[in-house]
Amino acid sequence: MGSLEKQIKEIENNIIVKEGKIQTLLKDIEELKNKTQIYYENLIDQQEILLQKKKKNILLELKINNLIKNNIKTSKNIDNVNIHINSLFDELKNTKCDIKDKYNKINNIFYFLENYTKSDNNINVTTSIMKNFFIKKKEHNILLKSILHKNTNKKNNLINNIKQINNNINNIISNVLILDKEIISNLNTIKNVIYDIFNIYQEEKQKYQQNSELNICLNIINKIIQKQQNDNNIFLHIYNISDAIHNNIIISPYIKGNGENLQLELNTQEFLELENFFS
Repeated sequence: MGSLEKQIKEIENNIIVKEGKIQTLLKDIEELKNKTQIYYENLIDQQEILLQKKKKNILLELKINNLIKNNIKTSKNIDNVNIHINSLFDELKNTKCDIKDKYNKINNIFYFLENYTKSDNNINVTTSIMKNFFIKKKEHNILLKSILHKNTNKKNNLINNIKQINNNINNIISNVLILDKEIISNLNTIKNVIYDIFNIYQEEKQKYQQNSELNICLNIINKIIQKQQNDNNIFLHIYNISDAIHNNIIISPYIKGNGENLQLELNTQEFLELENFFS
């Protein structure tokens, strides 16, 4: 029995030792888990850092590519500018040559003029004559301008006077036409009255037609009205009151040969007969 208990005791001790070792192993495993977790977290952080760096690298590469493109464009522009500058230099060289040639020509001209002035003393006399000529010419031009101004004023005054005369003529013509219409209207009234009288005395119509003074008066009035209407057409055509009289200053209706057409019927023999009839 003693040996069995001893064995059991040893087994228990071994179990206790092993449990201790197990506890130790469990602690070690827990520590390893913690370390592994920390390491894993560090790996994740490192991965994020690497991703960010990769993004930055990509952006940097894009910027570098853009810079390269811009550099290429700038190089092309520089080449074009160089070509343009070279062309300008060529033009400047040609211009310089032209300027030099013109300068030489001008020097030759001055040299010629200087020699000509020295060799010909008459040039001063000629210059003096030309100066006097231009002075006289200037005085003559001033005199001509003064005369022209005076004549222009006279012409304008004359034109204004003619315009005023034309206006007065137009007013007179208008008044004469108005009077003429009134006379014709009155004559028509008289004619109508005479016709009314004839109608009243219808039975003695033949007598009136042959011997009546009213018949004589009626005939005179009819002649006046007919002739007045015919000549008024000519009169109105000649004395057409419009802007033509104002614009064309020299135009005048008093043309030789139109005298008979311009006479109003107030001066005709028929009006004299009518006047004698009523006197």
